This record gives sequence, C-alpha cells and structure tokens, in this order.
Amino acid sequence: MKKRTAVFAILFFCLGAFIMMGFNQFLTKEDDVSSSAADLENRDQVMYVTPEQFEAGGVGSKDDSEAIQNAIDYSAKSNVGMVRLTGNKTYVLTKGVVIREKVELQLDQNTKIQVTGDFRVFELERNASITNGIIEIVTPTFTSEVIYIDGQTQNWSTERTRVHNIAIINSNGMHQGTALSLYANKPGDYISFVNISDVNINGFYNGIRIEARSGEDKHPTWISGNRFTNITLDHCVRCIELIGDVSGANETSGNQFTQLQIQISKVTERAIVLSGSSNRIDGIIWDTHLASETALIELTTQSAYNQIEFNLKQNNIINAGNQNNYRGAP
Repeated sequence: MKKRTAVFAILFFCLGAFIMMGFNQFLTKEDDVSSSAADLENRDQVMYVTPEQFEAGGVGSKDDSEAIQNAIDYSAKSNVGMVRLTGNKTYVLTKGVVIREKVELQLDQNTKIQVTGDFRVFELERNASITNGIIEIVTPTFTSEVIYIDGQTQNWSTERTRVHNIAIINSNGMHQGTALSLYANKPGDYISFVNISDVNINGFYNGIRIEARSGEDKHPTWISGNRFTNITLDHCVRCIELIGDVSGANETSGNQFTQLQIQISKVTERAIVLSGSSNRIDGIIWDTHLASETALIELTTQSAYNQIEFNLKQNNIINAGNQNNYRGAP
C-alpha cells in the first residue's frame, strides 16, 4: 500500500511539474511574440538589401554588376530604400549601374567597387544617393564618367540627391575620364541644390565637370546653387571645369566650392576652368611649381561676378571675364 502511495505521489509531482512547465512555456511564447514584434519593428527601421541576396560575390574576380543592379531595383520597388555593400570586399563592375529614385547605395568605409571597362559607372536618378567606400578605375581605356547626374532629373531643394564620403580613384595611369559629372542639355533640364561632400578624387582628366548646354532652339538649361564641400582633387589634368555662359541660355551659376584641397602634379594643366556667374570657390592649391602651365585658374570670357579665393599669386590667374573677384597671395 505504501509502495502504491509513493508511486501515486511521484506521478502527481511529475504531472504538476509538467503543467507548470507548460504554463511557463505559454508565458514564454507570449513574451517571444512581443519580443519578435519589437525586433521586427526595429528591423523595419534599419532594413536594407544586399547584393549577396542576388548572388554577388564581392571577391574581386566575379562580375557583380547585375547583382548590384538587381538589389537596387528590388529596393526601389519594395520601398526598402537602401542597398548595402558591407565588409572589406571588392565588387567588380563590367557595366554601368543606375541608382534608382529614393534608393541609397551605401558602402562600408573600405568596401571597394572595381571598374573594368569603359562605361558610365553610376548614374543617379532624382533622390538617389551614394555614400562611403572606394570606387577604383583599373582599365586604361576608361574615358567615361564615374558618378553622373543628368539635368533631366530636375533636382531642386525638395530633393535628397547626395554624394558623400567616397574616394574615386583612377589607378590606370592614363588620366582620362571624369570622376564626377553634372550635365544638362535638353529642354527643361536643371540641377540645383545638390550636396556633394567629403569626396577624394585622384588621377582623372576632369575631377569635377559641370556642363550646361542649349540646343538649336536655345532653350535654357542650368546647373546652379549646388554645394561641393571638403573635396580633395589630386593628380588630375583639369581638376574642376564649369562650362556654360552668362547669358542665361545655359547657366552654371551660384555653385559653391568650399574647403577645397587641390594637389598639383606634372599632368595638371588647370586647377580651375570657370565659365558662368556668381560662383564661389575657395581652398588651397599645393605644389604649383609641378604644373605644366603657369596659369592654374582660368576665368573665361563667359564668366562674370565670380568670387575666387586661393593661395595663388595674380600671375597664376587668367581673368578674361567681367567683374570677377580674385583674392589670393600678395
């Protein structure tokens, strides 16, 4: 009898323990649901797409062009808004990529895009951005643009187009192509109030090229009011070039270049070539004695009311424009 009672006691104890374990498990599941909901909410706040989800390699030998483009396209269609390339990887491009509207392509600090071939590398649609990382051109025949913004995007102060914290390097030794290009040439084209900051450019024909042109019907185009801040230009043939006029037909005006650092080398012809009006440019130009030409800043006949401030003497300036103001070394 005692033995049977002991067995019942053990069974009763086990049953109670099982019920309590189930109850605790129920509570844990409810807690998990709450926790999962919170985690999901947090993930929604930082959600991004990676090229690896579209079979990118990031190993420096596989063509990652389609994977990166597919990640951008998916991010645009699903309203995720961000594509991230992470780690100290090297992604290879053999054809151009379009960064879609409302998408940011974000690299880690030392993530590299290696460009093989001659093509426009990144074209930014309106409200598109590219931040961080390194873009390296390795093909000697490269003559195209690395980052390109077209006036048909009609960027205005309401937009969020941005280029930030990127190193753009042409390591092929040929000094061709353009690192950063803003271009307008069709009816209604304009680019205004875009912010470009903390960019290092090395080894191109044009470091930064801004060009506004008008067609046969003389329709107006303009690239005006854009800000270029903390830009370093090194070892370029023409570091900054603005092409336009002062008539208003194709206008390059009111752009600000502040805190420039320009390193001259033996290939440099001009640090600045400027057409247009009311632009503001200031900075430091290094090792002027290395340049192939004495005049490092040229203000063309189509320039007016620009304000330029560098550490150069007057004999380093060609001023063929109207009422341009240069402040420099005595």
